[in-house]
Amino acid sequence: MAAENISILLFSDTHIGFDHPSNNKPTKARRRGFDFFNNFKLVIDKALELQVDYVVHCGDVFEKVSVPSFLIDRTYTEFLRLVNTGIHLFIVPGNHERSALPTSLFLNHPNIHVFDTARTYSFPQISISGFPYFKGDIRSQFSKIRQQLESNLDVTNFNILCLHHAIDGVKAGYNFFEFRNRKDTLNINDLPGNFDLILSGHIHKHQTLVAPGSNGKNIPILFSGSTERTMFDEMHEVKGYHTFNISKKTHRHEFHPIQTRVMHQIDLRNESLKTNQLKKFLAEKMNGLEPDAILQIRSDQREILIELSKLKTVGFFSDSMNVTISGFSTLHRKEQN
Repeated sequence: MAAENISILLFSDTHIGFDHPSNNKPTKARRRGFDFFNNFKLVIDKALELQVDYVVHCGDVFEKVSVPSFLIDRTYTEFLRLVNTGIHLFIVPGNHERSALPTSLFLNHPNIHVFDTARTYSFPQISISGFPYFKGDIRSQFSKIRQQLESNLDVTNFNILCLHHAIDGVKAGYNFFEFRNRKDTLNINDLPGNFDLILSGHIHKHQTLVAPGSNGKNIPILFSGSTERTMFDEMHEVKGYHTFNISKKTHRHEFHPIQTRVMHQIDLRNESLKTNQLKKFLAEKMNGLEPDAILQIRSDQREILIELSKLKTVGFFSDSMNVTISGFSTLHRKEQN
């Protein structure tokens, strides 16, 4: 049966638990964990507002395996708020979760579908397939997984494949590193088969690839990107989520940006500064920055790094900002050689 007017929301890489206080209370030195949870909740709110039929989370719901239990419960409560309205939720466990979500009775809800193994969920007009992150040589192993998934497909349906992997041609980082011909990267020519659309997480920069399909038909591959910036390589990336409207064997999709705190870098490595000049220099550089900015200060001089740490300790930087001092580990490696 051809799909008619089906709506889907896609998001990924929410990394809940990233820099989150263990007691779930704000601290004097600002922590970023609340930013991650708030953007996750914002996407859930949007799915409810739009009244979509399906929501897909393409992996790394959590930052790590050992997330505090209160944060797991809060996350799953948001999922329940979604599925209790009749929306179906599909989740691909990612590499940060070591390919398995934290166990909970919440996940037994009939509208929550976790790809804890390679499987296909079939509905009228649409089938949604997926598998958890595969640690190892996914490039050589994927053909077996694809055969397993395709064995249950109705080719007259609109068929979607969900995963959490890099694919040949996808790019990441400020230098646009391109993944290609790696054991942890899927061969783009192995992907299409009988799928009409491929959705992936893992790469934090949202982008679209095209896989050559059968009969001259190209298959779109969408990377949803993350909902928050986890590193300064992502400082210029726009974060958000996707919505889709599916009709027959075609779809329309739209990327929706969401607000994230601004990141800045101050690089001292090429500056000839003495420690007694540091306060004035930094004050000039920080003049005009957003009060809640996320700031990284880089140096390769031991005296400057130590002085920066002192300034951070005595409250030189605003409590509303997140300030990271970078360079100690690089300096340590140099000194060891």
